[in-house]
Amino acid sequence: MVPTSDDDGNGPNPLGLERKCLTNNVFLLGSLVFVLYNLIGSFEMTYPNTTSPPLQRQLILRKDLFPNVVSPSNPTRLSPNMAKLWFASNADERKYEVPTDMEWIKKYGRGLDADGGVRYLTNRTWIETRGKQGNCAGALQVFNWIMKQVIEKNGCLMVAYGQLIHIHREEDFVNKLGKFIDDDIDLWASPETVAHVATLERQLNSKFGWTMRCFIHDGQVVLVQIVATCGHTSFRRGKSKSSQPGIEVYPMFTIPRQGNETQYDVIKDIWQGNQYLEQSIFPVKKVTLKSRGMEEPLDLQIPHHPFQLMECLYGNWMVPSSKHASNHMKVVC
Repeated sequence: MVPTSDDDGNGPNPLGLERKCLTNNVFLLGSLVFVLYNLIGSFEMTYPNTTSPPLQRQLILRKDLFPNVVSPSNPTRLSPNMAKLWFASNADERKYEVPTDMEWIKKYGRGLDADGGVRYLTNRTWIETRGKQGNCAGALQVFNWIMKQVIEKNGCLMVAYGQLIHIHREEDFVNKLGKFIDDDIDLWASPETVAHVATLERQLNSKFGWTMRCFIHDGQVVLVQIVATCGHTSFRRGKSKSSQPGIEVYPMFTIPRQGNETQYDVIKDIWQGNQYLEQSIFPVKKVTLKSRGMEEPLDLQIPHHPFQLMECLYGNWMVPSSKHASNHMKVVC
């Protein structure tokens, strides 16, 4: 036997035995931590905030379907030398730009009007003609299809605001009669996902009879509305009106904390003007919703701490209130 620092050649050194025992104990401790970690992970479908009721029936975390988060990093964080994000209109080939200038993003807020108005990505004649034909697809069918396209590209499109409340409180987008609880579907999106969703417009036309319009300020897209052509007669700014609830996509960006330009951990919804701590939003959770309005389960994305966000935005969100719609204005959560 070749002597080592713990063996003088005349037999094992007691110090060596102690070190071996210590190594074995560390190994056993590590194994125990690993077992506990996996045991805790198996209960991931319950939320850590025990003061808020978890969804026990309809909303299920799907770790098997989505083994990873949307991104290990923050998909709303812009790269320093990021190329411009833009997409072209199907109506006139005009290009529309998703904001990438940080100074512009920091300044823009809900108080600023969309001075560029509302621009449809399909010409008005087609919209009116298709709308008169009827038989447009339902909002949940369209939403489900959009989510599949986003998930396939590993994009970021989260349920937000009123619909975030409904999937936790009523555990659905629709009531027991199958009617929508709200008048639209609110979604938060990363910049690249906003551009990706806009490129789906032609398929929305042909597959579902839906169209898309963008709210523009300084030539930048600050809101995207996805609308059924059936029953869509008002082309003005504001809430979209049609035979189906609209789908609203709010672009979100990571900005620096006020007073600390080097600490980028605040997420800004530039349309609403609200700001959120990065840890409240990311990493995004993946859930499956069994809705009364769909035979097929809906694969959704939600913020990492939904209860914390809802309580910050709405207070007692478990109690239905018409005042909720006006509460989420330029708050910080």
